[in-house]
Amino acid sequence: MQESKRLHENEEVENVALIITDDEIEVIDDSGFSKGKISTKQLVKKALEKKTLKFRISEAMNIKITREEEESMPSLRDLYFDSHLLIYGKKADQVKKTGYVCPVCDLEIDEYGYCGCGSGSS
Repeated sequence: MQESKRLHENEEVENVALIITDDEIEVIDDSGFSKGKISTKQLVKKALEKKTLKFRISEAMNIKITREEEESMPSLRDLYFDSHLLIYGKKADQVKKTGYVCPVCDLEIDEYGYCGCGSGSS
């Protein structure tokens, strides 16, 4: 897979997530002029806000990140391969158990109100 250090501002993050290797990427416009740089952490923060990687790089250009956020954020590659992490902000094994059992499927209901069959939350 080809590495990329320059990307077009209208590229969809989902399409380029695996070719971004640097922490900072130069963003270019239609004319090939530089629009500035963006960090992969800015892309990660936007992805976690939107709960998807289906957005354009330009949408994350003005995202601000604190040092604490930067240290605790997963990588863009992790979000690409782990949809649970992308949607809920944590890995599946980090979800807290409630101790309540679904009367239909007899599986434990998690902190989000989900069980194996989906009826336990109603």
